[in-house]
Amino acid sequence: MKGYIEDREFGKIYVELRRGMTSVRFTYHADGHLLMRAPLGVPVSELQRVVERDRERLRQLPRPQSLSFSVGQVIECYKCRVVIEAQNRMPGYILNHWEGDTLHLQVYVSADLDDEAVKRTISSAIGRAMDVQAHASLLPLARQVASELGLQPAGFEIGRGMRKLGHCTSKKVIQLSRNLMFMPEELIRYIICHELAHLTHMNHSPQFHALVDEYTGGREKELERQLRQFRFPIAR
Repeated sequence: MKGYIEDREFGKIYVELRRGMTSVRFTYHADGHLLMRAPLGVPVSELQRVVERDRERLRQLPRPQSLSFSVGQVIECYKCRVVIEAQNRMPGYILNHWEGDTLHLQVYVSADLDDEAVKRTISSAIGRAMDVQAHASLLPLARQVASELGLQPAGFEIGRGMRKLGHCTSKKVIQLSRNLMFMPEELIRYIICHELAHLTHMNHSPQFHALVDEYTGGREKELERQLRQFRFPIAR
């Protein structure tokens, strides 16, 4: 069920009521509006009360960044890079090919790189191209981190999430998003450590956070701040 509520500070807050949810969560939609996801059946008065209660925290939520692509741009990734180039062979198409660790993404010479639809298409093309690289680069790193910590998860998998960057399943399989490829290695390692800690604690209790802090050499809070400030170079 979808709708919205009006707020004096945030304007129109989009609301999604979902069956199975147990708490209220906020994020910013790509169009800049605040998005609230809440359990099905929560009355509007309660949603408004939650906004008032969390107003200060909501002011600090990361807002969607303004993406910018240009010919000649280089996007540095984990163990690879993306170079945006122009091509005049196939109008309306985005071509790409790998040369070693470099992805050459070729947009048609007359494409309007300021157009939001073009930006989404470029973002999608870059994201898909990271699938193979993620399997080749993220999985070995994840196995290495697990080995360093003396842990043996049931396995590792690559997913596609942009908001959910990692997950530990009930079967002890660690899932990592291909979009970790856009992050610096220390943040990738932090997310891997976070998920590995779920092998012991399938929650976010104080004991869980203490274990993550141990796995990261006492840097959990510092790395979490860096993660919250990180901005992806492609559309979320």
